[in-house]
Amino acid sequence: MAKAVWGIVAFCLGASNVPRSFSQCWNWCECWLPFGQKFHAIGIAAVCWAIWRTRNNVCFQGKIITSPITIVCYTCSLISYWAGMFDDSDEEELVAGAETMLKIALQLVGKSKDPEEQVMLEDGH
Repeated sequence: MAKAVWGIVAFCLGASNVPRSFSQCWNWCECWLPFGQKFHAIGIAAVCWAIWRTRNNVCFQGKIITSPITIVCYTCSLISYWAGMFDDSDEEELVAGAETMLKIALQLVGKSKDPEEQVMLEDGH
């Protein structure tokens, strides 16, 4: 499920690959969001937190997740909520980015993407 979530995030950003590990996330963000360094931590944290909370809901509360879009929606909610900790201009950028990602992700509902179009990063990148 984590690969699918990162795949959706990658699609929203126009990236052609997805990270395979937490350590690759930093390089991946640097590659695909080179001008958003101050937002890399909040983005990675939101994706990881959303995956973790969803996993807990599935394991401990018996919830059923039918699509990784659910996790992306939760990620966007976290980013929008946490944006309040930033100054006004940064908050606006984060909220706008989260809204854009959410809009694109919701457009993907019902559409399938060929998994061959995205490749996993190699170890060490």
